[in-house]
Amino acid sequence: MVQLRLCRAGGGGGPGEWLLLELQGEVEARDGAGLAGRLLGDLHFTRQGAPVLLVGHHILYGKVVHLEKPLAVLTKAGVAGEAPPGSGYYRATALIRKKLLFKTRPKPIITNLPKKA
Repeated sequence: MVQLRLCRAGGGGGPGEWLLLELQGEVEARDGAGLAGRLLGDLHFTRQGAPVLLVGHHILYGKVVHLEKPLAVLTKAGVAGEAPPGSGYYRATALIRKKLLFKTRPKPIITNLPKKA
C-alpha cells in the first residue's frame, strides 16, 4: 500500500480550481506534432452559461457537468527522509469539480460563398 502525504499549494488560498474538457473523438495537429503549448481554439459561454468551443472552422456546443467525485491534480513535492520506496510528499496543485462536455459532432462554420458563374 502506498501512502501519500499531501500538502497545500503555496499561498494561503489553497489549491486552484481547474476544469476538465471532454471531447468526442480525437484532436490532431495538421503537421503531426503534438498539441502541447499550442492554441486549440476559443472557448466562449452563452448568456445561459453553456460552453461554445470554436476550433478552426468548426463550432462545438457543450454543457457544464458537475463531477460526482472531484479529482485532484498532484505534483511531487519531495521525498521524506526515511519513507519507504514509492511514498513521498505531494502538493495538491488544483481540484477539478466540473467538466465541460462536448459530446456532439462539430458543426462546420459556413460563410457566404460566391456563386459560380
